Amino acid sequence: MGTGNDLAAATLETLPITVAVIDGDGEILSTNRAWREFGPDDAADHVGVDYLATADVDDEHARRAVEGLEAVVEGERETFAMEYPCHSPDEKRWFLMRANRFTVDGAVRVSILHLEITERKLAEIAVEETAAELREEHEALEHVLDRIDGLLREVTDAAVGAATREEIERRVCETLVGTDPYVLAWIGRLDATNRRLSPREWAADGDAALEDDELVLGTDETHPAVRALADGGVQVIQDLEAFDDAERWWPAGAGDSFRSVAAVPLTYGDVTYGVLTLFATDADVFGERELLVLDSLAGTIATAMNALEARRMLTTDSVVELEITVEDPSQFVAALAVALETALSYRGLTYAEDGTPLAFFQADRAVEAVPPAAEIDGVSDVTVLSTYDDSALLEVAIDDAVVTGLSEHGAAIRRFDAATAGNESAQTAAREVGVDLTVDLPTAQSARSVYDLLDRTYDGVELVSYHETDQPPQTPQDVVARLESSLTDRQLTALRKAYFADYFEWPRNVSGDDLAQSMDISRSTFHQHLRAAQRKLLDELFDSA
Repeated sequence: MGTGNDLAAATLETLPITVAVIDGDGEILSTNRAWREFGPDDAADHVGVDYLATADVDDEHARRAVEGLEAVVEGERETFAMEYPCHSPDEKRWFLMRANRFTVDGAVRVSILHLEITERKLAEIAVEETAAELREEHEALEHVLDRIDGLLREVTDAAVGAATREEIERRVCETLVGTDPYVLAWIGRLDATNRRLSPREWAADGDAALEDDELVLGTDETHPAVRALADGGVQVIQDLEAFDDAERWWPAGAGDSFRSVAAVPLTYGDVTYGVLTLFATDADVFGERELLVLDSLAGTIATAMNALEARRMLTTDSVVELEITVEDPSQFVAALAVALETALSYRGLTYAEDGTPLAFFQADRAVEAVPPAAEIDGVSDVTVLSTYDDSALLEVAIDDAVVTGLSEHGAAIRRFDAATAGNESAQTAAREVGVDLTVDLPTAQSARSVYDLLDRTYDGVELVSYHETDQPPQTPQDVVARLESSLTDRQLTALRKAYFADYFEWPRNVSGDDLAQSMDISRSTFHQHLRAAQRKLLDELFDSA
């Protein structure tokens, strides 16, 4: 027991908090080193002093402490805690006092500790000061909220209640112009074929006039609407009088009608539907709070447009065909053609069990060996599935983000070929290898987004043709969609590999063993998957006839 008491006493001495123990009469029985060193009379242990009697009852905090301690001593409560200031001439300090009642051999004892909490209190004060500043900012924000009261609701109603995209654009512009201090609003769309941006719908109050010229991406970068589309973020001119190119875009004297301009891209996900350009009567109107409101409005408008497009996609009988050339040696099809010294013709696409895209390409010469996939960006593996006298079929495992992006936009790849100028071999014209890409897309917006994706990723991207055409009542995509819902991943992969490798031709240039090996399965398992897929394909064919 003595050893335990000695250990407890020694431990108490080392604590960085002041500790004292009093008896039922308030007399101090013991203190620790921190207690003795805290007061002005160093080394005084205060043992025998009536702790309760020494308190300054004229001090509010001391009086409260005495009342709490007396309640603990009398057994009215087991614990008591309070925070109090104890400032010195040199610094401000705060402490936490905590008292706990216990007994020793039936005698009442109360432990009293004081813990300095100055850092925490200073942090709380800083938070309170910050909160006060925020309250002031909130009060300053009220005039903005008063001005735009109902604007979000009105624009939302206009966007959601419209039946067509044109109606959304018209009603939104009219609603915005009806709100002070806006005097002109227009929503522009970008023509993907010539990269020109022009207002489609607009509304104006008074003499405010539209821009003098049509806008072109890539050349008219000083215009905020063009910058907004190019950069994907809000662009602002706070004062036209200080804007050097103002007279280039707006008629002389336009500053009499409006002084500041903001352009906000209308973006849903990675699809951009256009740009909202808004004009205000005064300079410096588009502050941080105003732009937050406009950004929210733009999101609402783009969401409504996306919903309309989604509904139209379910009922439309048209498809957008986009034909693009890419002359960038870093593009994986071009790089593969150069590495193999051959032109490549796209045959089709499937997916491995882990989701990796597997593309099939026909080489225009017999290929015996393939380069290491690590040498070609965007390619994780290349396999020769079958060889012919003057050609070969390649299976290419792809980790290229563009292929994934095409899939996310609903693109059906029709052509993905690599050729050289004048049909020369890639060996003699490596730098001239170009990639011809043709895809079918569900909407004009998805076509625009696909073009932007390619343009951002590669150099030498050129739009060759853009066509909106009617599609038949039942398309190959419809058949594939139904098949994919009934086939397992392995069955679909086996069927596609067999087809692209000309397994169904006679004589065969590839065996079931080769195809099974490419899927890392046994020959019998491959044929089980293939027969099951063939049966389901025939069911689809004859049941739909």
